[in-house]
Amino acid sequence: MGLITKINGLTYANTAKYSGVTKANTKKVGGTGNFHNKNAASRSISTDDGSGSEAIFIADTNGDFKFTDDTACSFSFWVKPGWNASLNTSVYLLNINDTGSSSVYDNGWRIYFNESNNRIYFEFSSGGNSSNRRENFWHFHDSGGLYDDAHTAAGTGSSNWSSANRGNVGNDDYTLITVTKGTANSSLHANFKLYWNNRDCGAGFYRTGSGGGAGTANLGSTNDKKAVIGGNVANFGNSGNNAETKYMNLSIWDKELSSSEVSELYNSGAPLHVGTHSAYAASCVGWYPFQDDGAGEVSGNESFAVNGDSNLEAK
Repeated sequence: MGLITKINGLTYANTAKYSGVTKANTKKVGGTGNFHNKNAASRSISTDDGSGSEAIFIADTNGDFKFTDDTACSFSFWVKPGWNASLNTSVYLLNINDTGSSSVYDNGWRIYFNESNNRIYFEFSSGGNSSNRRENFWHFHDSGGLYDDAHTAAGTGSSNWSSANRGNVGNDDYTLITVTKGTANSSLHANFKLYWNNRDCGAGFYRTGSGGGAGTANLGSTNDKKAVIGGNVANFGNSGNNAETKYMNLSIWDKELSSSEVSELYNSGAPLHVGTHSAYAASCVGWYPFQDDGAGEVSGNESFAVNGDSNLEAK
């Protein structure tokens, strides 16, 4: 299996076929098979031109990612930060919006890390502006009291998460980040959870009322989506200021994963062949291990593209 380091616009179609359990939507899962898990998608730190020429993205054309404000869903991926502590801005980790949208608030979902404040945000929004959204954030530098769960889970101490301070990690210095949402239009902890590896980060900053944001998010389910890893869908942005940030084993679910199911994904720090996960057949709508030969991906999932200076490389 040859290692691919530059792709420059080549689209990887998910054509691998597996025997085993057949999902209701005809997707198939398999066993450990050819999954070798030696690659990651590395997001360029360059500023994109807005066309996606250096992006890692998934164009959803079959409705798998049409989550609304009253549906449960979860997003999980391994990340190895490349930014340093002088970034002083945000790194978009995962952003999903309507295809053709020009705003991150168009029926969107986003997970991003604000380096200057040491916070991970999870948000969903509608209407094309910030007036209708639900969000919460977790910060990791306060020990004791209300925020100790996140502090303990991350293990980054009093300093911000960065390439020099990765905190609690699994294999090869990667951290599993998982966010889950229940069926309510709320960002409180009962409905919004963040896991660092296999640890629940506890209640976020917004602990009472309806949670963060303004108005009421009212996401439609009409339009297909596009997903960007390491950037946002409005202009694709950039992914740091030091070295490229690496991602692997992205999985997207149409359910709120339980704590035990997140622990199963964490797999004691060794990225799991997601096709063997106990909830896979019923609830996984996308799995992207970013392998150089496509092995391990699921027939029927949307294809992904890695363009420009973003690339696939050894993890």
